Amino acid sequence: MSKSAQKILDTAEHLFNQHSFSGVGVDLIRDLSGCSKTTMYTYYSNKQQLVVQVLKARDLKFRQSLSTCVQGHDKLDAIHKIYDWHMDWFQTDTFKGCLFIRAVAESTAQDQAFVEIAQQHKSWIKNLIHQQVTSFKHADEITELTYNFLEALISRFLVEGFDLAQAEQNKALLDKLIKCLIDE
Repeated sequence: MSKSAQKILDTAEHLFNQHSFSGVGVDLIRDLSGCSKTTMYTYYSNKQQLVVQVLKARDLKFRQSLSTCVQGHDKLDAIHKIYDWHMDWFQTDTFKGCLFIRAVAESTAQDQAFVEIAQQHKSWIKNLIHQQVTSFKHADEITELTYNFLEALISRFLVEGFDLAQAEQNKALLDKLIKCLIDE
């Protein structure tokens, strides 16, 4: 990918994350990326295509980061790593909730590609969790529990702000529930 195309993509991701998809126009993206209109449309023929590429790039970043995070870990240790990765993300200055959920919420009937990318992203995370616990009794239930905890905490910490005590309490609760399922 050329430097110009990457700059446009990075600028768009930042703006969509900080504001919204519908609230950010291509002119603002073009202006802040420092590219001409011709350059912008050479790489991205329309806003919908740009959103698709932003979501794909973000998905790839998350996949790479989470895969690296769990590398060399398995079972409950890997679940802790996934949980901690999310807690670290929630504390960043750029955390504004889930960009994939926002894309679906703002999508129209013509934006089915947004929904499909979001579904693939969420499915991948769920599968990553499942891969770590396949040897456990009740692996499907542990996967659902962990996935639902993380998804809920995305909303909670977006609305309430990150609270370390709550994060630690929820981690301990998740651990307790998983251990109950394992020991059952």
